[in-house]
Amino acid sequence: RMTLHERLQHAALMISFVLLVVTGFMLRYPEAWWVAAIRGVSARAFEWRGLVHRLAGVAILAAGAWHAGYLLLTEPGRFLLRDLLPRKRDFVDPFRVLGYNLGLLKTKPEFPRFSYVEKAEYWALVWGTVLMGITGMILWFENTSIGLFTKLGFDISRTIHFYEAILATLAIFVWHFYFVLFNP
Repeated sequence: RMTLHERLQHAALMISFVLLVVTGFMLRYPEAWWVAAIRGVSARAFEWRGLVHRLAGVAILAAGAWHAGYLLLTEPGRFLLRDLLPRKRDFVDPFRVLGYNLGLLKTKPEFPRFSYVEKAEYWALVWGTVLMGITGMILWFENTSIGLFTKLGFDISRTIHFYEAILATLAIFVWHFYFVLFNP
């Protein structure tokens, strides 16, 4: 369903996301059992976690810019964007699926190229990447951001960044894996 170009974008997104999850939780929970196991195998991995996290953050933002350019500047990208835009049926289809699952409708609803589930996941990824990029830069440039937003603004950014990281991790490992790998 994806072109080679789209698969390469997805690979860049996937690699940077996994690096962000691992290094981000290593930074937040340096004494966790799995972090201790990584430190036992390679102390360098533990020492470099902050730098790797920042580089992966830059990489995911670059992948997002690459994807935005693809959507806006290429014919296949514009076709993909058109298919991913929400439509009226995306607000009706969940009720049709519910009706089918409750036995109220006899036929299972058919979906276009992307269902409402896939579109919701895609736009959540876009929103989450923007939010994590902004809060990540606020955390990265701590001295400047505290001067601009005060300590309270910095702390709010750190809280948003942390909970969005948990949400994104769960969304990928529960929602995305289920709908893509186990129930395609």
